[in-house]
Amino acid sequence: MRIKNNLLILIVFTASILFLSCTNLKRPAIGPDDLILVLADQPTFDMHKPQLERIYNDPIFTPMEEYRFNIRRINLDEFYEGSNKFRYLIFLVNVDSETAEAQFIKKMLSENVMEGVRNGDYYYAEKDDIWARNQTVLLLMDSKNIHLGGYLDKFSDKMFRVFNDRMIADVKKSLFDTRYNNKMAQDVTKKDHDFDIFIPHDYVIINEGVRNDKFIRYRRFNPDRWLTVLRTKYDTELSFQENIIQVRDRIGKEFGDSVRINPEILKFVPDTTYVPDGMKAQGIWEYAEGGGPFFTHAFLKNDTFYFIDVAVFAPSKKKYPFLIQLELMAQTIKFPELEN
Repeated sequence: MRIKNNLLILIVFTASILFLSCTNLKRPAIGPDDLILVLADQPTFDMHKPQLERIYNDPIFTPMEEYRFNIRRINLDEFYEGSNKFRYLIFLVNVDSETAEAQFIKKMLSENVMEGVRNGDYYYAEKDDIWARNQTVLLLMDSKNIHLGGYLDKFSDKMFRVFNDRMIADVKKSLFDTRYNNKMAQDVTKKDHDFDIFIPHDYVIINEGVRNDKFIRYRRFNPDRWLTVLRTKYDTELSFQENIIQVRDRIGKEFGDSVRINPEILKFVPDTTYVPDGMKAQGIWEYAEGGGPFFTHAFLKNDTFYFIDVAVFAPSKKKYPFLIQLELMAQTIKFPELEN
């Protein structure tokens, strides 16, 4: 029933902004990809700020503190001054409030919808491209701070995906342009390493391992990021986690400046990207003068240890969008022996 209700409120929300519906006349959205602006009065924002930060300020593994998204409240004056053109917006409203921000947002809602909010039937609506192209707006509604808090706790993953899925879609759109991908590197990969991968045009094969570790590594600069693919032997004397650490440190010596895993900032989680029983390691790689985030997909199949590793080195820059780019690239890998 609530799915239908939220579809209804989306229709109402959309109808209230039809005068802005000509997308072709809009300029691209502005602002950083990791910033979500929240239009709300101060009391309503303060009430839900801890929940919004739990949902969107998800920390990632980086040498310096970094979150997937950052939350910042704006008032109505800031909204009119240009913040309405930002990429990600949340409209947060208590429908029983009469502040300037609340009155502005309530003009988009019918009396029936506001009554539904008071009854706990309506909580949210989302809409793209309202004031700018490639913009996502999420409307969150409450009455006397009774209902929305519980909804955000229960459906935090769903609310996170509103913006995260849009970010991933934007990265994917720019990444997978088949007019400019590095077909030569893809052919070399297929011929010499017997697997398929989509390689964006700015990535090049930077080096290949030797002896038992005949890996292939793709790299792109400014900022520096790379993806390594390896099939190697599995050491049955070690745990799965120890195999990941030893292999990564071993091939890390192939860099001009040897790199290694920081063992104190490391997490292992189950992973089904390639096989049902894989594992993903996430943490920090480091060398004498710095480091950055990495993650590794690893799995064992027919006595072969498969290892797909990505890493970023981008001092003073946000790293999450580059990790998304590398993850999407890694997901295009197809090993023919796994297809049979």
